[in-house]
Amino acid sequence: MPGKIRLAQPDDATVLAIIDSLVNSSAWRASQFAEACSGGEQATESALVLETEAGVCGFIVVSRVLDEACIHNLAVHPAQQGKGMGRYLVTNALDSMRRHGACRCLLEVRASNTAARGLYGALAFELDGVRRNYYPASSGREDALLMSRKL
Repeated sequence: MPGKIRLAQPDDATVLAIIDSLVNSSAWRASQFAEACSGGEQATESALVLETEAGVCGFIVVSRVLDEACIHNLAVHPAQQGKGMGRYLVTNALDSMRRHGACRCLLEVRASNTAARGLYGALAFELDGVRRNYYPASSGREDALLMSRKL
């Protein structure tokens, strides 16, 4: 097990924003993490954090509406990448969503994010479509790939 997963707390928002800024070219601000860090599993949007002895090293932000869930954000600190922590976060989040009644999980991912695409593909997410020019990119705009899987 790569660490301990727990629900995010309000004081985690700043740390999540810092981690996100290290791996995401359009990172969320701490204020954007605030709602997910204050709700708990029953809230519409919630976050799980992954802690090791060194502290918080990753997170996943998800939402659930009726029987459908969505992954909004996932990040692992660069120093901890390649150790299965992203997979651990996603599988725990999927299990939680399933326990709370979700039957399907959706997400969107940058077309250029090959590591995330590989992770989601290995976890049985399938490509549903493309949202053209969705993400800001250094050379203009980038497509978002829309993916989903049954839970």
